[in-house]
Amino acid sequence: MTEKEKLGNELRKLRENTPSSEYDNLHISQQELADKNIGLTKYFIGTIERGEANPTLEKFIFHLKALNLKKFKILNVEIDIDKFIEENSNIK
Repeated sequence: MTEKEKLGNELRKLRENTPSSEYDNLHISQQELADKNIGLTKYFIGTIERGEANPTLEKFIFHLKALNLKKFKILNVEIDIDKFIEENSNIK
């Protein structure tokens, strides 16, 4: 398994543990995640989850925001997702 596949698997697990706002008792689908996210398409989410894509930090944060995460840690630095998006409001 490649390192990108490891990251993709973790993002897929996060998505599968996020409840759907459209369907009872189901996790959020790739399409629903894309619909909640300005910066990602269903296709791109799939390529990330399969370990085929290299998302930028901005795309990664938009992905986490759509999964309703507030903060995440990378390289021992905690990133406040809403603050990051606000500071970079020109990112679409």
